[in-house]
Amino acid sequence: MNPQTASRTALGASLMRALHARADPYPILIDPWGDRLIPEQALATIYQAARSQVPSLPESADASTMRAVVDRALHTNAAYANVIARSRFAEDALQLAVESGIRQYGLIGAGFDSYALRMPAGGAGVTVIEIDHPATQAFKRECIAKSGTALPSSVHFLAADLSTEDLVSVLRRSPMRLSEPAFFSWLGVSMYLSRDANLATLRSISSAAAPGSELVFTYFDQSVFEAQRSDMPEAVLALRSAVAAMGEPFLSGFDPATLEKDMLNLGYALQEDLSDVELLRRYDPEGKNGLIGSGRSRTARARVLSAS
Repeated sequence: MNPQTASRTALGASLMRALHARADPYPILIDPWGDRLIPEQALATIYQAARSQVPSLPESADASTMRAVVDRALHTNAAYANVIARSRFAEDALQLAVESGIRQYGLIGAGFDSYALRMPAGGAGVTVIEIDHPATQAFKRECIAKSGTALPSSVHFLAADLSTEDLVSVLRRSPMRLSEPAFFSWLGVSMYLSRDANLATLRSISSAAAPGSELVFTYFDQSVFEAQRSDMPEAVLALRSAVAAMGEPFLSGFDPATLEKDMLNLGYALQEDLSDVELLRRYDPEGKNGLIGSGRSRTARARVLSAS
């Protein structure tokens, strides 16, 4: 990621969530904030990326044409189904954690997540701490301010470059009460990091968080990085190419067959580990939205056992 600019994949994910709520026939997640927060210049960037694939599109377009092209590009993106399903899964898990008594929510690599903006009734009394790269977070805060939205005092932003600062140090300087359990989400991030960086992040969470804390995170099946091109779904190949072109290439994954053991070694008990196909089957069993998962994107939920 360019350290001076907001993450383009974070912007795209936010727009995908909004598009799903607005355009799909059976929304499994209602999150309109991407449409409210993402400025026109970001839409123009996505439009120009679409033009590189469809040269017949005009160099400039009116607002309605640009929106239609951007919507189609997002809806046909191989990440679309996973972005929607993982967000629903994470928020369902968060709600269960809150019902069990957890009152802290830490978003690592928060991007343009909008939970703090549309705080559901079940989130009352929950302290929300968003941790993200300074450039992305600064842009998000600017967009929130321009929208005229006032956030509750229970929401905190913590700018941190995790490539240079250990997550344990970040959590220790945050408002989080580390002696009490917390719920963490880490969505759409691990695939952009090296394996060593991913293991370090997971170890940092289990080292700093109180036993009983929970984590939901996404990852790519390691086979994505080991398979020959002929064995890879075309959609996955296209997605890898697209994010690399944006300067945010995929770097590593985990092996679902060994994830439970890996997590145990890092201080966690693995609770669930589902592919995007399985998540779509859970939330849209009749396939009303026509969403198709790749089978290679996965979302896991784990509980912190003890300090590692």
